[in-house]
Amino acid sequence: MKGRIRIAAGVLCFLAAAGCGKKQGLETAGGKLYFLNEAETQLVSESYEPKATFREAQVQEYVEALAREPQQRGCKRLLPDNVALLDYSFGEAGQLILNFDANYSALSGITEILIRAALVKTFCQIEGVDYVEFYVNGIPCMSGDVPVGLMKAEDFIDENMYGQVANISVFFANEDGTALLESHRRVSYSTSISMEQLVIEQLLEGPVQEEIQAGMSRTMPEGTELIKVSTKDGVCYVDLNEDFLEKPEGVSEEVVVYAVVNSLVELPNINKVQLRIGGETKKAYQSVPLAEMLERNLNLIETEN
Repeated sequence: MKGRIRIAAGVLCFLAAAGCGKKQGLETAGGKLYFLNEAETQLVSESYEPKATFREAQVQEYVEALAREPQQRGCKRLLPDNVALLDYSFGEAGQLILNFDANYSALSGITEILIRAALVKTFCQIEGVDYVEFYVNGIPCMSGDVPVGLMKAEDFIDENMYGQVANISVFFANEDGTALLESHRRVSYSTSISMEQLVIEQLLEGPVQEEIQAGMSRTMPEGTELIKVSTKDGVCYVDLNEDFLEKPEGVSEEVVVYAVVNSLVELPNINKVQLRIGGETKKAYQSVPLAEMLERNLNLIETEN
């Protein structure tokens, strides 16, 4: 599922069991278009009923609809004027491949994440589009030095009338900093971010009062910031700033590292974690090796008696 399909220049070949000449018929159904708010801090959706009844025609219709100005006030078009979608095609794994010009690479931070989320959530509404894959000038879009890969709508928290809600597990240190305690959280958010980013942000936030009373303490050093996070083929690549190296007093280095690893591996699409600091892979976090991909460490989890 994570394989990459190269775009054939100038050709939109819609693969089906009987070959490129056969199209897939679709039922017309209501959907949504996703735009940015003016501050580019969250997505805003509009109801939209496509007129087309075939996969390729619906994709083209959504492309054209996203290019217009949104109807709601306080919103803006999804793509900046200087970013162009050059072409799109379909892959054998059910992915829609979007190929942007070089200006897409200049997008960064929450803006790029929101744009990516909006495109994935919009196009995955179409029957026959299970994933969206991002290319820039025919080359896979990168997050740092890791390809973004195939993305599905479930990679981003779903919206409801109260915002976005997710049930996640995160690990904090026990009172003496020698083991991990698990916290189950139900988190509401108003912005579309990946589950990986949500987990890291909860770790950065630290335990709330009820968790502190239950004997939990923070593991992320003060000043730690998330630079980038992405997942490819079951491996989550996490890039944190240099402040992460300043281990909190009274917490073991293993607890600091595996609070991140164990929390992320709780997500169903992640098996291993690669930690990077300031864009570089460090040999070790004090006594804990970081050069290799890290798996869940059950020995550090403190269980109830």
